[in-house]
Amino acid sequence: MTTLDWPLDLRPVEQVFHVRTQTAQTPSALSGAGAVLGRRGEHWIAELILEPVQGRLPWLEALLAQHRGGAVEVLLPDFVRLAGHGSLASFDAYAAEIGATSFEDGTMFDDGTAFFEGAGTPVIAGGCGQRLVLTGCRPGAADVLLPGDLVQTSPGRGHLIAVTGTPDQDGMVVIEVAPALRSPPLPGTPVTAVCKILMRLTSGEALANPTTPFLRSRYRLSFVEAP
Repeated sequence: MTTLDWPLDLRPVEQVFHVRTQTAQTPSALSGAGAVLGRRGEHWIAELILEPVQGRLPWLEALLAQHRGGAVEVLLPDFVRLAGHGSLASFDAYAAEIGATSFEDGTMFDDGTAFFEGAGTPVIAGGCGQRLVLTGCRPGAADVLLPGDLVQTSPGRGHLIAVTGTPDQDGMVVIEVAPALRSPPLPGTPVTAVCKILMRLTSGEALANPTTPFLRSRYRLSFVEAP
């Protein structure tokens, strides 16, 4: 079935968009205190409140009808984080600044000039669980990816950057993300702008909305990340 793509010009007047964590608590019957254990199954949830202008009301109703109450999935952006703030500073730029070059086969210059083997631009090299590995980053740069931004690891799978690191001398850095990776990330340049999460409506009541004169409507839509 076709996946819908949420229009970027259909902006909510209010939104909730966050990672829902899963925990298990074992409180004491005497004190009420107890351990809190993290569980698998973190996922995105979202709630959008829309107040379409009169001319767009029929168009919005037609769009919501296409969702079929959650049977059809949609790529939904977080309108608070449409742009990343990280620099994505590359090893190539760093090498150019200091006048060094690298060769893929590791050969040296005839005059003995030093070179770097870890050159390149930032790419996702792998990841597992809550950790994502990037290579080709500028060594020592603390702002390649910034906490609070989103990074997309594959179409429809986006993650909040929880903890970032500093690239080592080879341009590699490990960052922590939430929710945890459900599948191996696709290699390539990390996407940090207009990341979209594959989600679905949680209810078949999306078309229900209070309307007041003169055709002023308010929609409250709830979404959950698709499995």
